[in-house]
Amino acid sequence: MSSPSTRFSQAPRWVRPVHTYSSMLMLLIMLFFTVTGLTLNNRQWLPEAAPEQEAELVLPGPLATTALWQQDPMLAAGQVWQWLKTEQSLAGGEVRLDWSADEGVLFIDLKQPGGYSLAEVIPEEGAVLLTRRHYGWMAVLNDLHMGRHTGSAWGWFIDLSAVVMLLFTLTGFWLVLPMRRKRGRLLAATGLGTALMAGLYLLILY
Repeated sequence: MSSPSTRFSQAPRWVRPVHTYSSMLMLLIMLFFTVTGLTLNNRQWLPEAAPEQEAELVLPGPLATTALWQQDPMLAAGQVWQWLKTEQSLAGGEVRLDWSADEGVLFIDLKQPGGYSLAEVIPEEGAVLLTRRHYGWMAVLNDLHMGRHTGSAWGWFIDLSAVVMLLFTLTGFWLVLPMRRKRGRLLAATGLGTALMAGLYLLILY
């Protein structure tokens, strides 16, 4: 049986390539998540948001008078959303359509990274009131960091990035183990970081 020192004498050959390629693959991505982690933790750095903007629009006649409002309101709502998206260059984010039959009003709620748009549509009057607000590019980056209103594709990207970063971290730790002269100091640094995190966590909670 090999001794612990023999087992740690060298890492498997695949560890270093995995560590190297995962670090290069994640270079800019880790930089992005690091910087946005700072801006998320210091929201006071964000510039003041632009004021809310309102616009009154006229619903095209065929969309205002279509019989779908009585037969299938959500189908009519989808057509209005498609028109509004094209007319106002609205794209991305999460959209919700709510039809109030009692009030005869369609609400279109669009949430995007760094902002939102809300439209109140009254088909009977052919009127559309569109309210928009954008919080700036730093707010966009912060929402991308959190995967907020970004859709499932970006959520998968965040998950995949986390897996690759985990590979990068663990293979880096593995590469340290064969370093006899430095191993003790490096593991002590790891322990110090862990103790600092645990200490602060306990201090905050208790």
